[in-house]
Amino acid sequence: MMKILRFFVLSLALLAVVIVAGCNGNVVATVNGEKITSQELDKRVAEAKAGYEQQGTDFSGDQGASLLETLRKSTLQQMINNKLMLQEAKKAGTLSADRVQEIIGAYKQLFSSQEEYQQLLDEVKMSEEDIAYILNLQDELTKDLPPVTDDEVKKYYEENKEQMAQPEQLQVRHILFFVDEGDKGYPFKHTDAEAKQLAQDVIGQLQQGKDFSQLAGEKSEDSGTKVDGGLYTFSKGLAVPEFEEAAFALKDGEYTKSPVKTDYGYHVILREKLIPAQTPSFEEVKSELAEQMNEEAKQTKFSQFMEEAKNNADITNKLLDQAEDNSKQ
Repeated sequence: MMKILRFFVLSLALLAVVIVAGCNGNVVATVNGEKITSQELDKRVAEAKAGYEQQGTDFSGDQGASLLETLRKSTLQQMINNKLMLQEAKKAGTLSADRVQEIIGAYKQLFSSQEEYQQLLDEVKMSEEDIAYILNLQDELTKDLPPVTDDEVKKYYEENKEQMAQPEQLQVRHILFFVDEGDKGYPFKHTDAEAKQLAQDVIGQLQQGKDFSQLAGEKSEDSGTKVDGGLYTFSKGLAVPEFEEAAFALKDGEYTKSPVKTDYGYHVILREKLIPAQTPSFEEVKSELAEQMNEEAKQTKFSQFMEEAKNNADITNKLLDQAEDNSKQ
């Protein structure tokens, strides 16, 4: 149950909206009598704009002004949708403080760390109590949905198994030393010569019989792979060209006898094995597909509920009204 609930709340993070009951300032929208003020909207738009600018979006000039207006309209619509969602969630019943903590406690277990969970709270701008109400609504709406049958799962598999095919992959281990003289923001700072020498030192230890995976765990600066002894599996076209070329040129069990330079720095690569292209059998993916299909059914149920709630709601949107008035002039 909680996995599908995480999907819904994470979708709120993608919307990046704030749900606040405002009473001051110019009202730009109402949802069943609850107000959204221009101050609330301006704050949310400013936060979203800053995020886009960090990604390189330019809001200058006429085109930038048009982009900003579009962002303002879409942000307000998102705020309306999510205010309505919270209203509907509270109609489902009052939750005790203990029940709120029970729901949130179970939900937190889906995150790898407290930091990841806190990031979600920062993005959706919702209290834990509000999140608990929405999770509870989603559970109430979907708890009686019948699970998919084996025949339905089998039919889906037959119709989509070509998309499930796994391309040929190469399994390697690698040790990386970053080259960063202060301008790239990497976690380690080495000159080109320093990083190359570190890689050469590792090759020397390998030639003396040291275990590659142990050295990767001790020496590699790639935090994403060092915990697994430098293990990395990839298909052609998914690694940087220099790394891919060097790895595929090796034979199984061989490692590079000189450091491999990429945009990241210097690598030492051990080729383990080539994994042939394959399509998983129905039995191999049956459970995963069933879970996916059950979750999609719950998502559909919740979306239908919110669409009906929207159709029955008393909503005003001044930005939308202004746009319609301008189009008539």
